[in-house]
Amino acid sequence: MKHLKKYNEGFFDFLRKQSEDDKIVDTFIKRLKKIKGISPYDITFSDDGTVQEEQYWSKYRVEFEDVPFRISKLEADKKYRNGWGTETQKGYLESGAVKKSNHIFYGIFTFPMGEEVRVTASLRKTEELFELIEEVYKKDLNARRIKKIRDELNDAADLMDDEIYPTSESIYEREVVFTNKRNPRLVITVKKSPDGRITEIENESGIRFPFSVGQLLQRNVEVWACNNNFLMDGKDTCPEKKIFGIKTKDVPQGHEWRHIYRNKF
Repeated sequence: MKHLKKYNEGFFDFLRKQSEDDKIVDTFIKRLKKIKGISPYDITFSDDGTVQEEQYWSKYRVEFEDVPFRISKLEADKKYRNGWGTETQKGYLESGAVKKSNHIFYGIFTFPMGEEVRVTASLRKTEELFELIEEVYKKDLNARRIKKIRDELNDAADLMDDEIYPTSESIYEREVVFTNKRNPRLVITVKKSPDGRITEIENESGIRFPFSVGQLLQRNVEVWACNNNFLMDGKDTCPEKKIFGIKTKDVPQGHEWRHIYRNKF
């Protein structure tokens, strides 16, 4: 009968007319469901207040531009068979928390104009929001991790790629001129023998050149040129900027990526 009662409560909760608090939570849910990778909103997680083998806090905060919000889940350790004490539960409920069981309570706070205002939605909506923000937060972290790696990948670092380093490139010519992209007066001229060994370096730029006379001018010089903003015989050795493998020039005007990754355009 105990389980039947819980079932009926959930059933009638489903049929019950939405409260204004539920509608607010629905607004948050609709926004979060649109996020597929990196979130345009700052999302933070905290477990402050957690005491191992006693109680466990999980708190997420989403910085919406209009009304930021925080959702918390407080869970009593399983060693407490009956969960939180009666007085403790009463205090949580009086403060507007939402009860799932004697062990688990939820709380939602919004911050309109910087003021802390509690939202008391139904258990169904509150749980839906919490589970969704957990999922969005994990996907956001993973997408940012991948982006950090991809942003540092440089096609010019592939020293075995014949398309990047064809044998007809200037690296096999007798003289190579490096010109700074920002200040064309900064020039480094490298002369070398037919076998690629450096015979002379003219460098009045004040910038350290990674090779010296007698060394072979190797293919990774193009990586150095890219990283230090130099053209190599008038050519830009940096690979075209990409976002998730897509060239920036192929991203349509008005696309959300142009807003999120402005430094790429």
